[in-house]
Amino acid sequence: MDRLEGFERRADPGDQEQQELLTEMRSTLKKLQDKSKDADPRLSFSTPEFKEAQRAFTDGFKRNFGRPVEWALVREYPWSSPTLRKLDAPVDVNGQPWVSK
Repeated sequence: MDRLEGFERRADPGDQEQQELLTEMRSTLKKLQDKSKDADPRLSFSTPEFKEAQRAFTDGFKRNFGRPVEWALVREYPWSSPTLRKLDAPVDVNGQPWVSK
């Protein structure tokens, strides 16, 4: 809002082009304010809380949330396409046999 007020102070009231630009700026600002008036600031993707939650989820996802991998895309032969199959024995995310902790 401060920028718009600064432009309004500097604009020449007799210049039609500047007045049209100010009118366009006001309408655009009004549309943006109307669009974001109901937005919940807690849903912002730049808050520290969101970034921490995203990091925790990503770490858990990479580790399969502490559970063994029981299904995997398995390529039966080097030339075949991978198919989803249930593994004979569960493994960890690195392909090592699962050892419960």
